[in-house]
Amino acid sequence: MSMSDKDQAEGGLDVFFEAARAQAPGPSPDLLARVLADADATRQAHPTVGLAPAPRPGIAARLYRLLGGWPAMAGLVTAALTGIWIGTALPEGLVGPEEATYLVDITPEMAFDLAGGEF
Repeated sequence: MSMSDKDQAEGGLDVFFEAARAQAPGPSPDLLARVLADADATRQAHPTVGLAPAPRPGIAARLYRLLGGWPAMAGLVTAALTGIWIGTALPEGLVGPEEATYLVDITPEMAFDLAGGEF
């Protein structure tokens, strides 16, 4: 027989458990009166607290929090500006006529010159 079986057979703690279950948990009426009096005094001292709901953040603030704050936004802006810079500053090696077919038409006047037409 294991030790837990012996403890249950003796029943020494069952009396204490039954007494704890019979007693209703809850604060004393004196404690409740003091808490309510303190809350009423605080409410009278600060009458504007809790009257108006907090303003809801705008779409930019929610997007800012969603993306992860200023470190993530700094990385996102850096990547976007780098992409724009690389996309608009065409390297000199890509300006030849055989590479012209692969260029995105960012500057139409350059593409027309490469095509050799008068448009």
